[in-house]
Amino acid sequence: MHARQFYVIRVALIVALGGFLMGFDASVISGVVGFIGPEFRLSSLQQGWAVGSLTLTATLAMLLAGPMSDRYGRRTILKVAAVLYAISAISSALAPNFTLFVIARMIGGLGVGASLIIAPMYIAEIAPPKMRGRLVSFNQLNIVVGISAAFFSNYLILQYAQSDAALAQTLMFSENEWRWMLGIELLPALLYFFCLYFVPRSPRWQIMAGAVDDAKATLTRVVGEHDAQKQLTDVIQSLEADKEKEKARLRDIFHPYLRFVLIIGVTLAVLQQITGINAVFFYAPIIFEQSGIGTDASFMQAIFVGLVNLVFTVLAILLIDKLGRRPLLIFGMTGIAAMMFLLAWGFQSATYELNSEQVATIEAPVDKELLTAMYDISYPNDVAFKRALAETLGTEAAIARY
Repeated sequence: MHARQFYVIRVALIVALGGFLMGFDASVISGVVGFIGPEFRLSSLQQGWAVGSLTLTATLAMLLAGPMSDRYGRRTILKVAAVLYAISAISSALAPNFTLFVIARMIGGLGVGASLIIAPMYIAEIAPPKMRGRLVSFNQLNIVVGISAAFFSNYLILQYAQSDAALAQTLMFSENEWRWMLGIELLPALLYFFCLYFVPRSPRWQIMAGAVDDAKATLTRVVGEHDAQKQLTDVIQSLEADKEKEKARLRDIFHPYLRFVLIIGVTLAVLQQITGINAVFFYAPIIFEQSGIGTDASFMQAIFVGLVNLVFTVLAILLIDKLGRRPLLIFGMTGIAAMMFLLAWGFQSATYELNSEQVATIEAPVDKELLTAMYDISYPNDVAFKRALAETLGTEAAIARY
């Protein structure tokens, strides 16, 4: 591999760690939500807010990150994102109550939104044209790797919490499983922050800031001296053309010649989220645990979900230029629809029962004698089961258990 290509790939991989942190931060909550519910006495609505609050500030950060990166630089904003990830990891792990926990998660959301926008933008600006598509895909791949890593990390911490090892006892893993699940993100966040010092500033931003000589030096290292001058000229002309363009108005996007493009863009964006796959990622261990396979097995099954996601992401990257975007979209959406219907059917046909063996495994401080009234009764869904549990134990005690 050519030395310049190796350099560009190294830079792209470092920047794409922002995608890894985004995937990790968004999915690590899947292993946490089952613990914070009883600890903070959360209602179902509060549990949902604990999971979804991150997306609120992520949306805000996505709106602000672009203009801020034009002013302060892509690399600077990515460093800020890394710091936000680190602050969120520590503060959410140490949160003494629900309010501070949500605030900590929302701080992480700012990092998620910033890295989601700026990391692929930086890679596109630093990459040679022939390698641009492949290198930008590193960020998406790292998001999926981050999701899988979060599932795997949660499982390992859960297993270590059950260990008799002296270190596990000293660090109180058994009493603080969910806190360690969240706090472990500090390590990749710090790694990302320090590694960003080894990547150059975006050449496009350097030109925008008036540092044309620095931009040329960066491009020379990336594509060589001959091509650097050409790309430098192209970027300068592009920026000049942007200045001369009339500022677009919001109503312009509804013009007939853009309407079809707008419909396609909005439809694809909605479809990506409305499939419900994020709910599976965020609640995977809880979903599997409710199927009756146990806590350890449910965390292991979540790892398999992440691995399947990773495998098909790699396949999509390898096949996208051969098969085209539309066939892959059709195949993916068809598969999602089929699997979601299967998942819905599975929950619809499921029943919930309680017996003495299950009660014996309960560690929460509840009166187990009261639960004998629920033995061998089949409940048609988890809502009916939890309602019966609340009537039997009382609302407070039921929340402590579930």
